[in-house]
Amino acid sequence: MTLATPFPNPFYFLRHGETDYNHAGRFQGQTDSRLNETGLAQAATAAETLRDQPIAAIVASPLSRARITAEKVADARGEEIATDPGLMECHLGVHQGEPYQDWLPDYWTGDYAPEGGEDFWRFRARVIPAMRAIVAQGPNRLIVAHGGLWYAARSLFRMEPDIDRMPNAMALFVEPEGDLWRISLVGQDARFGDGTGMQGL
Repeated sequence: MTLATPFPNPFYFLRHGETDYNHAGRFQGQTDSRLNETGLAQAATAAETLRDQPIAAIVASPLSRARITAEKVADARGEEIATDPGLMECHLGVHQGEPYQDWLPDYWTGDYAPEGGEDFWRFRARVIPAMRAIVAQGPNRLIVAHGGLWYAARSLFRMEPDIDRMPNAMALFVEPEGDLWRISLVGQDARFGDGTGMQGL
């Protein structure tokens, strides 16, 4: 099985709500920053959006910004969550906590590796199998994680529509068809595709 092996079932994807790092324009990586007031409100809105969806299970990154977002969704549904360390954001080494810098596009192409961190190829080799293993358990699993996972997926699969930057707490439904992911927005959200907040990894 290669990284580009098609995903076997439809699934939901939700990026965590906003943190102070997102708001201030600082790299998070695996820094365990928590949701700010805006992020908590975003998570609550996402929970209402997903309350009546036919979600079979909820699996989150253990980093608190994703875990708490997932817990808000689970609480609204009267369910529990599981966590998977394979879903954690990329480790950005010495750059974690620094203001946004112009090396990030080179990171996503594998042309820059942060000192003391995780290069893009290792990151992708970690998160794609973790996502696929969750999705393989059956249809309609919800993955609550980070924007970097979306970049990793976009490097392997075509997206329709192509969301190049993932806003905080925007709920998506993904229907894989071979190397194509057909994406639907869950609920109504005018931010669809505008990229709000993606850079704050």
